[in-house]
Amino acid sequence: MRVLSGADLPMPGTSVDVVVDGRVVTGRVEQLRPTGLVVELAADLPGDGSVELSWPEPAGLRVVRARRGVRWATRTGVRWQLVPDGPSRPVEGGDAVRAPLRLRVRVTDRDTGAATSGRTTDLSETGLRCLLAPADRAPRAGAAVDVGLTLRGTVFPLPGRLHRVLPAEGGWDVVVAFDELCPSLAELLRAQVSAALREQWRLSLP
Repeated sequence: MRVLSGADLPMPGTSVDVVVDGRVVTGRVEQLRPTGLVVELAADLPGDGSVELSWPEPAGLRVVRARRGVRWATRTGVRWQLVPDGPSRPVEGGDAVRAPLRLRVRVTDRDTGAATSGRTTDLSETGLRCLLAPADRAPRAGAAVDVGLTLRGTVFPLPGRLHRVLPAEGGWDVVVAFDELCPSLAELLRAQVSAALREQWRLSLP
């Protein structure tokens, strides 16, 4: 990692997620320059405002705000020169990058023992969103839950809390915020999210 204009930046070759207007565009750092960094993207950035870059580090994800500079097309997509607004910082829970993933999940209310199965719609290292099957009793927003997430053929136990519960066609649309996870589980989820976003970027290449 280098220090450039007071900002810790990812090295060339690092996969990054560029977040703008709630959308995530995955790309790769091509160059570091005195005026910023050059990122290659398979799809162009929407809008014209500032962006947020995030990338994995051994200690976790980091993020930095940046302004858009020069843009030019390439054979495989588009490149942007991005100028950091300041130093990068560790990703906090609400900032975590999410990936659209359909994984089997089982959510159990710790107080009542009621368990409902379904599939995730997106996943991050700090929580997930899922569609749960219809149940006799609606899941309770705010309830402490134990989540069984099937990942790579293994069910991983993830403690959490129901952050939001909405009725949806075919069941319940639920957002779970994880409690503090052990480092190995957090790293496993980070790796799964990063791999899913890299694959999404690869498939979008012409």
